Amino acid sequence: MDIWNTIESNDIFDLSRSEVEVIGNYNLKQKNVINIDEAQFQLYTPYEGGTINLNVGFEEFIDTHENEGHSSLEELRTWIREKAFDLENENISFVSKRGILINIGYSLYKPNDDWSFKVCRKDNVLYLSDDRKDEVPTEEYLRKASYWGINFERIITGKADEDDILSYLVTKFQIGDFQCVVAGETDCKDEDGNFMEIKTANSRYYSERIGRGWLQAYLCGNQKLLYGLRDNRGYVNEIKEENVAMVPNKYEEEGNWSASSMLGFIESVLKYLQDNVPEGATCSLRQNNGRYLLHLECENQVF
Repeated sequence: MDIWNTIESNDIFDLSRSEVEVIGNYNLKQKNVINIDEAQFQLYTPYEGGTINLNVGFEEFIDTHENEGHSSLEELRTWIREKAFDLENENISFVSKRGILINIGYSLYKPNDDWSFKVCRKDNVLYLSDDRKDEVPTEEYLRKASYWGINFERIITGKADEDDILSYLVTKFQIGDFQCVVAGETDCKDEDGNFMEIKTANSRYYSERIGRGWLQAYLCGNQKLLYGLRDNRGYVNEIKEENVAMVPNKYEEEGNWSASSMLGFIESVLKYLQDNVPEGATCSLRQNNGRYLLHLECENQVF
C-alpha cells in the first residue's frame, strides 16, 4: 500500500509536546547486555592537540562496526525484562532503537535513502525492529569517511581499538500523544556528567549536517554535541561543542532543516502505524526512492 500521500509532515509541531527523559542504561559486549543501569561511559576531556589527521590507521582498518539502527531490538527488550519495566502501566505505545526514528524524521531531507524496518504489535505495544546487517562501503571515499568518524571518536575519548564495549542510554520519549521507550548508543560523557554525541562533518556543510546530529542527540537525552569539522582529505582543523537545546535556533534557517518538521513527521508516521497495524501482525515499512510502502502481513507474533 502506497502511503506517501497519506502521511504528511506536521510543520507546526509544537516542540513543547515532545520530551525526553533518561530512564536507564546498559553496556553491550559482544552482543551481550551487561551492567544494566550501571553502564560504563567513556570520559571526554577537551582536545588540545591541534590539527587531527583522521587517516592514520586506515590501512589496517576493518569495518566491523554495526549501525545502531540495524542492531537487534532484543538488547532493549532484555533491559525491559531485567528491569521489570511495566509497559502497560507506563502507557508505552512504541519500543524502538533510536536509529529507526532518525531514519523516519530525517527522511524529509534525504528522500532517496533506502531503509526499512519491521513493526509487530503485541499486547497493544508496537515494536519497531531492524535486524539487517550493515553493508560495508566499497567505495574508497565512503570507507574513509566511515573510518574518520570512528577514529575521531577514539581520539576524543581515548577509547582503545580493542575495547568492544558499547554504551547505551534508554529514554522515555514523548512525541505528541505517544510514549516510546528508545535506546541508542551514547559516545561519552564529560566531567560534569553531560552525555555527548561525537561526530564529524565537512566544514562546508556543517549547518546542514547538524540537523541529523541534533535529532540523534535529542532522542537519547544527550546534552551536548561535539563535531570535528574536517576537509575532504580527512583533516580536522576545528572542533565545535554545541548545547543540544540551542542547536535548532542556531542552525535551522542556515541549514534548511526544521526540528519541528522532523518531530512532527515522526509523530505522523507513528500515528499511521498505531491506526493500521493490527494486534499480532508483522508489518514492514520501507523507503525506496522517496516513497513509503507499508506491507501488512498477518502472521503470528514474532516475540
